[in-house]
Amino acid sequence: MDYVISIFQSLAEPAIVVIIVFAILVFNSWAFNRIKSLKWSGNVAKRTIAFTTVLIGGLVFILSLPIDKSLKGNILSFLGIVISAGIALSSTTILGNLIAGLMNNSMNRFRNGDLIRIGDIQGRVTRRSAFHTEIQLEDSNFVTLPNLYVATHPVKLTRKTNTVISTTVSLGYDVSRTKIEEALIKAANEAGLSDPYVYITQLDDFSVCYKIHGFLDDSNKFFSTNSLLNGKVMDLLHQYKIEIVSPNFVNQRRVDEQIFIPKHIEIETEAENVDSKAPEDLIFDEATKSEAIEKKKEHLQDIIQSNVGKKERLKTTNSKVESEKLKQSIKKADELIKKLEENIKNEEEQNEAIHK
Repeated sequence: MDYVISIFQSLAEPAIVVIIVFAILVFNSWAFNRIKSLKWSGNVAKRTIAFTTVLIGGLVFILSLPIDKSLKGNILSFLGIVISAGIALSSTTILGNLIAGLMNNSMNRFRNGDLIRIGDIQGRVTRRSAFHTEIQLEDSNFVTLPNLYVATHPVKLTRKTNTVISTTVSLGYDVSRTKIEEALIKAANEAGLSDPYVYITQLDDFSVCYKIHGFLDDSNKFFSTNSLLNGKVMDLLHQYKIEIVSPNFVNQRRVDEQIFIPKHIEIETEAENVDSKAPEDLIFDEATKSEAIEKKKEHLQDIIQSNVGKKERLKTTNSKVESEKLKQSIKKADELIKKLEENIKNEEEQNEAIHK
């Protein structure tokens, strides 16, 4: 009987260690689920704490086992070699991405929903994590970029408002520059751009390169407006009887004063309305949802901070009327905070389900 009791006593410490580790993991999961609907989801911190808890708990568990000290030393040495090898092999990429992610987030280079270009990749940001950034492309598909790649390459951020849209066309020296610029500026106006201007970017041997620019009020219509501008440039140049064709082709063709302009031009300005529903609304659906969630989180933080200020004022006020007003305002704010947290949590769960 004493032998059995001594066995249970020797296993008591390892059992207590296991129970403590399990309790910490449960509390860690519960705590981060409580703050998941706030601006910072904490997924990386949650996993880091869980990993550290399991690692330390495993070491303490080995030390508390009722075995010989030399055997404990051998086990710990083996684990140390395995952990060191794993860290050495993966630290370069993982640590680099982690540091790059912290740098990108701290610098606020871009946020969810922003239209960015990194190298040859252009699209709207849908997700940002500690290790990668997800972008929704023009074809509505997704690309995931390691944060280390994002940090080591220039990021072009398109402004939300008053961003410049441009397109280039090369025309012959035989056409009046003022006539071309007049047509291009009119095309930019019809495409919905404001304050258009023209640059002559290059004087080639047989042609002149004209670049028309204009300011776009809403960058959410960036791609559709760019396409519309190209179409309007073609229509207006044809309307002004300006031939859009390579001068080399003109010099080599055998024609009798034939002009290469489409016949029976009908410009339907009403059908091409830039204010109608743009393709970007369908293409960047996930980016739009992600941007909306980000804005709700920022609004939630503003309400929480305002509510904290009201509670501080409630403690110091001596007026009963003001006190009642503050209590009602705080109560409404608490209800709104609860609704927003539930709404954000539901939308994030739906997005997570889509990405699984």
